Amino acid sequence: MTSAHSVELFDDPAAVLAVAGDLLAAEPVVWSVVASVTHHAVRSFPPGAPRPEHPMWWAVVRDPAGAVVGVSMRTMPHRPHTVWVPALPDDAARLLARTALDRTTRAGDAPLTSANGPVPAVRAFIDEVLRTTDGTTREGIPDRLWEATRITPPDPAPSGRARRATPDDLDLVTAWFEVFHAEADAQAGRTPDAEPLRIEGARRWIDEGGVWLWDVDGEVVHLTGMRPPSFGVVRIGPVYTPAEHRGHGYARALVAEVAQQALDVGHRVCLYTDQDNPVSNRVYESIGFEPLLDQVNLVVEPAAPLASSGPGPATRRG
Repeated sequence: MTSAHSVELFDDPAAVLAVAGDLLAAEPVVWSVVASVTHHAVRSFPPGAPRPEHPMWWAVVRDPAGAVVGVSMRTMPHRPHTVWVPALPDDAARLLARTALDRTTRAGDAPLTSANGPVPAVRAFIDEVLRTTDGTTREGIPDRLWEATRITPPDPAPSGRARRATPDDLDLVTAWFEVFHAEADAQAGRTPDAEPLRIEGARRWIDEGGVWLWDVDGEVVHLTGMRPPSFGVVRIGPVYTPAEHRGHGYARALVAEVAQQALDVGHRVCLYTDQDNPVSNRVYESIGFEPLLDQVNLVVEPAAPLASSGPGPATRRG
């Protein structure tokens, strides 16, 4: 199958911004994850710096006229190193998948088994992946992107105050980063993975001023993270309250405060939620966030081995 679109791979994040920066800046909220990850990579991996062991590449998609219409990336440090797939026509998404598969084979990267993004493009991408492997798909965490243009702070506000995390808070921030995804899965009614995702780089987040805490009489009861602005957009997350402190409005208060600070200096502000988590969706809507778009995560599950017909080991199809 051929496509009138074209795909070019990049290892240099600065080159990606040079080629596709205008596209990212034109819709900076929609592209907030790609933009913030790419800007962070520019800061973290200057020319000549050692590269990470996990896959780290970008793909720029052009339409038949040569205009840049999408940016994909595989930069997630933890398995399965999910590919971020942008909104694309089916043929372009399939071409992107073939390009990614070729790169995975040539580089000896971990198998390509997960993609995230708008539903039609991700399904076309994963369908093409399945042409090369024997397996099935399942849905992972479904994301929802929200933006706030005005904030309604909670009234009354909970007791306590907001403060930025300092190096003295490193142990607490590290511990909460490690459990965030597992507890978010549980709150959404899913069984956490045997090896749940962990947010890395707590010290870096603190040094960049990206961790806010809600403090009640010297006890930290809540954490809200935020990424440095990319093309004028601040993305909030993670947002975490330990179980014993939930139900007091701390998340609502701190997210409202940091979001208002971003708006006050002229930034736009967005965040992602798990569509299956009614608590977080309700909290953010109550302070002024409005949904922009939904995304899906599709995961390739390898085919189960066939039963053995004799004393030898079981075999896989294909």
